[in-house]
Amino acid sequence: MNSSQRDRDDYEFLTTTGEAAHAQALPHFLHLDQPVGRWNYIRIANEIAERIPAGRLLDWGCGFGQMTYLLRRRGFVVTPFDVGADTQLPDVPLTRDLHVVRSAHPTQLPFASHSFDAVLSCGVLEHVDEFSETGNEIESLREIRRVLRPNGHFAIYQLPQRAAWQEALIRALDLGYTHPRRFSEEEIRDLLARTGYRIERMRRNNLLPKNLTGLPERVRAYYSKAGRTLIYLDGLLCRVPGVNRLAGVLEIMARSA
Repeated sequence: MNSSQRDRDDYEFLTTTGEAAHAQALPHFLHLDQPVGRWNYIRIANEIAERIPAGRLLDWGCGFGQMTYLLRRRGFVVTPFDVGADTQLPDVPLTRDLHVVRSAHPTQLPFASHSFDAVLSCGVLEHVDEFSETGNEIESLREIRRVLRPNGHFAIYQLPQRAAWQEALIRALDLGYTHPRRFSEEEIRDLLARTGYRIERMRRNNLLPKNLTGLPERVRAYYSKAGRTLIYLDGLLCRVPGVNRLAGVLEIMARSA
């Protein structure tokens, strides 16, 4: 199967999952509700596969497993991990073959040192201090470095940027949830250096919104028609100096020192 066909199949699978979740009124699948959001996850998986050799990968904070699914399809041996009690996952296509390793501890990982060639944090690091003690970001990053092999890859995606225009607008108009924890480029550089990583690449993304939750269905449907095109345009806009400082997230490729 060529990569283009694989991407289309992945999109259809994520769409089926999103529709099943919507039919069951499940609130935690909003990230799969918009076509542009589904294509964005596929973009992230493809970038990881292009930059990191297939090997043992820890999906740290896997949620309902969209990245685990996509990366397994790209040749990685993925261990999905999350914090919290072992609960029954909802019955949707994405979760039926998802067997999550769990821990009750907010930072400690139940894996031997140097167990993984790569670790992915996709929309997770910003929530560590939100749901546990302040300062656990540092402990979590140290634990990730412990389970990574020397010179292993650490990919961080969907990390909220402090100057993001979308979150500023939502907060100003009280339109819904925004991330309490947001990062500047300088702050995440310092945090990673202090915990034993060296950054190979950092860039901004999500200048164009990927989730229109709360807007009228007609607006969402119209926006959704241009899903893949919006991903392409977003990539171009986020290369424009100055303008990209208002983008929604930071994307980082790092190595364990």
